[in-house]
Amino acid sequence: MKETPISAEQQQRLEQELFARAQNVSREDEKVVVEELPEKVAKVLDSVNQRLPLVKNMIAKVKMLYAMIRDKEFAMAWSSKTMVIAGLLYFISPIDLLPDYIPVLGYIDDAFVLSIVMNAIASEIDRYKSYTAEKIVN
Repeated sequence: MKETPISAEQQQRLEQELFARAQNVSREDEKVVVEELPEKVAKVLDSVNQRLPLVKNMIAKVKMLYAMIRDKEFAMAWSSKTMVIAGLLYFISPIDLLPDYIPVLGYIDDAFVLSIVMNAIASEIDRYKSYTAEKIVN
């Protein structure tokens, strides 16, 4: 198994904090994500080489999660939406386990949190992918 800069204890704490944060997500938190996420994505892309697989994969996840919460026609369970918002709030936040200013390594905790979100709402993601594919066909 590949060793990461995040210990198992830190991973467990991040997961617990994410689920706790998701239970307290408000409409104001949703507004913060909608307003601040595009700028954060631009900063990440500017600060690291876009060809790095970790960063490209993370940005693709962020963009899809962002699209899911912004799509007014897609009916998403509020519990799933709160997980997405909590994960994106973590991504936006400059204060996290590994500071974002550390090249590449600073985004490992963000990628881990996004993976937790993706796993927690996997069925919603599959449904959204089917929904968007159907919209393209029609």
